[in-house]
Order: sequence, then C-alpha cells, then structure tokens
Amino acid sequence: MLREAVCGCRCPQRHRRLCRPAALRAARPLRAAVATWVVLLLALPLLAAEPWVDAYNRGVTAVNASNYKVAATELQKAIAAMPNEGTSVKTRAAFITYVPHFWLGIAKYNLGDVDGALREWRTSEDQGAIGKTEYYATMKNWVSRAQAENRRLAQGAASGAKKSASDAISAAVLAQTNALSANAERTDSYRNAVRLLQDANSQYNRGGTDIDAYNDAAQKASKSTSLFDAAADEARKQKAARPAIPKPQPAKPQPQQPGEFVVPFNDQPKAEPPKPEPPKPEPQKPVVAVDTAPPAPVITKSQEEASTALQQYRRNLSSAGRTTKSNPKLQSYVRTATGDAEKLRKRLDAAKGNIDFQAVTQLANTLDVALAKQIADSKSGGAAAASAAETPAAEGGRRSTDLRDAYRAFATGDLNASEKLLTNIIATTPNAEALLLRGCARYTRALLSRTPDALLTAATADFKAALQQNRALRLDSRAFSPKLIAYFEGVRSGKL
Repeated sequence: MLREAVCGCRCPQRHRRLCRPAALRAARPLRAAVATWVVLLLALPLLAAEPWVDAYNRGVTAVNASNYKVAATELQKAIAAMPNEGTSVKTRAAFITYVPHFWLGIAKYNLGDVDGALREWRTSEDQGAIGKTEYYATMKNWVSRAQAENRRLAQGAASGAKKSASDAISAAVLAQTNALSANAERTDSYRNAVRLLQDANSQYNRGGTDIDAYNDAAQKASKSTSLFDAAADEARKQKAARPAIPKPQPAKPQPQQPGEFVVPFNDQPKAEPPKPEPPKPEPQKPVVAVDTAPPAPVITKSQEEASTALQQYRRNLSSAGRTTKSNPKLQSYVRTATGDAEKLRKRLDAAKGNIDFQAVTQLANTLDVALAKQIADSKSGGAAAASAAETPAAEGGRRSTDLRDAYRAFATGDLNASEKLLTNIIATTPNAEALLLRGCARYTRALLSRTPDALLTAATADFKAALQQNRALRLDSRAFSPKLIAYFEGVRSGKL
C-alpha cells in the first residue's frame, strides 16, 4: 500500500527504482499547492496593514470636496490603524506624506467642533512631522481662525452676564444717590455698600469673557443696592424719631371777664405819670460813621461748585424731558429724577459747611452720569430694535457700550482698563471722543509715573488726533482736573 501511495502502480519491489520518476511526478502538484499557501500566509499581514492608506486618501479627498462628515469618519479609521504622522511613510506603492490629524482638524472645524479641531492640530504639531511640510503655514492660519472663533463664542456667551452686571451696578449707583439724599452716608450699611459696589465695579472691569466674574459682580452690586436701601430707610427712621422743634406761637389775647366793661370816658382827670428828669449832659464823643447795611453773603468755592453742578443737572433733566417724549420709560425716569433734583436743591439750601456742599456736588454729578447712561441706553436699545440684523448698528452699539465702560473705568481710577478699552475702539474706527479720553488717561498716568515723558508724548498725540477730527472738543471742569484742562487747552492753542 505504501508503494502504491508513492509510485501509483502495482509494480513489485524489484521495480522500485524504475518507478521513482512516476512518484516524483505525482508529488509535484502537492508541493506547488503547499508553496502557494505559504506565500499567501506570509502576504496576509502586509495586505491587512495597507487599508489605512485607502482610508486616508478617501478622507483627504472628502475634505477637498467639503464632505466633512465622511472625511472625519475615514480619517479616524486611518488614525486608528496608523496614529503616527510622518513625511516618508512607506506604503505598497510608494513613500507618502501622512498627516491625518491636520486634515481631521479641518473637518472637525467645519463640523462646528472648534475645540476638537484645536486638539487635532496640537497633536499634529506635537508629533513634529507637519512642521517639515508645506501644510504647516496653512495649519497656523486654521489655528488662528479657531482661536478667534472661540473668543467670539466666549464673548457672545458672556454678553448676557455682562449686561446683567452693568444693569446691577447702575441700579446700585441710583440706590446710592437715594441714600445720599436721605443723609445716610454716616451709617454702617452705607459704608459696607460702598465697599461692595467698588468690588463689583472692579470685578466688572476685569471680567473679559469670564461669565462667573460678571455673575459675581452682579451679586455684589445687588447686595450693595439692598444695603443702600437699608441705609436710606434707617436714616429716614432716625430723622422721624427726632423730636420736632416747636415753633414760637404768638401771645393770645386775654379773654374779657363776664360783667366787665370798659368805660370810654371818665370825668375824673387821669393822673399823669411823673415826668422823668432830664439826663445830665455827657461830654460829646467823636461820631464815627458806621455802615449799617448788612454784609454781603460770602459764597465759598465749594458752594459755587455745588450750585453749578445742580443747575447743570436740572438743565439736562429739562432737556431730556423735552426731547424724549416718545419714550414712556425714559419719561418716567425723568419725572422721578426731577423729584430727586428738588430734594437736592433743598439740601443745598440747608447746607452750612464745605462738607455738605461737596456732598451735594458729588450727588449732582452722580445723578447727571446716571441720567446720561439712561438716555444712551434708550437710544442704543431703539437702534438695536430698528435694525437688529445690521452689522454696523451692532458695531456702533458695542462701541457705545465700550466707551461708557471706559468712562466708568477712568472715573474709578482704573486707568489701564480704560486705556485698553479705548485702544480697542480706536483700532476699529478712529473716534474723536475715544482719542480725547485716552489722552486724558495717559496724561493722568504720566502724573503718577516716575518717567512721564513717553506718556505725555502719547497723550499729546491723542489730543492732536482728536482735535483734527473735531476742533470743538472741550473738557468738562466737573469731571477733569484743572491741570488736565490747562494741558489740553495748551495743545489746542499750539503751545504744546
């Protein structure tokens, strides 16, 4: 049987030598089949390792065709099989530049996953291969676009919280004016409220795109509003508890007793009272002429400033009442503010010292700033309602908001924040008012600096640029120091 299996014939043992070629011919197909299977088994790992190339090519083609969803799927398949990038990666056909993270970042960015795109580009840069290719500059541009988009999204997300914080701070300022009207500045609640309001204002100026910072500022401003209201109520209660000073009453005529009557005539002559003896003459003294006219009242500088500030505020109220008749909300605010102005006038009349006059000046200026903010908010709100979809109007609203924030930062002494806001406004569209205020901020910083020359030069340049746009610009003496006004007028006249 063994011989049959070997040679395939029934020859006897003695013919074995003669049948060996036939056995070899019978075994040849078997050896060929075995060799074929061996070659296939050795090639299977190579064949299994190549599909990532096809997935990568399909992904790149899909990105170029703007089919980003398919591109992301194919590129993720390629990365799962071959995660490392390279500039000379060997494939079946040739060596290729393999940068799937770069292409996947583009796909994710266009699918709205900005953070995912930034992660892919960061991975590509960390692996180092992209820096040796022509794609590196393109990737840097994509990274810049993604970062700008993230900032825009962050600012949009923080805009609501920023507006809420701004409204809360404005409400706290109005509550402070009411507390001052009630003479509550000496209470503990008023002092605590002032500290909270200062913290809220400082946190608002440093907010940037931090929603939590704006929410915290709004909470502090709301607490300060409650404390201002409590201080005002406490002051009113203390005033009501004071005993009233009785007014002097005229003497009442004595009632006539019953049965008593007055005799109009009397026959008896009345006894005349004894005449006083004439006084002895005294030696004459030289007569000195004395001016008996009452002295003219002395008006101090503080009193004059308080009176001027109050008159300016009342004029602005009157003008706002005439020009905003179509705005019921603003009209209601003007009516309330008019009552506050009348209270402030009575307080000015009752003021006796410089401290009282300075308090009236501060209160009038604060009320005037609050009135200007209300008018600006009403105008910007109307423009937004009329053309909410127009980009120029939105830009103007943002510039107006930034300019108000810059004024607020300048008034509270945060000069760096004010200058930064104004620089952003000027970089977008040169604005005469922004240039003027930035010059004021730089001049004030120069006075506080040990090396003021560079800052004074920059302030002079801002003043000149502002005057080139609007020659009629002036600085209000209520808000700016006399030295600053004199410096600005020197620039105007060409002396500086």
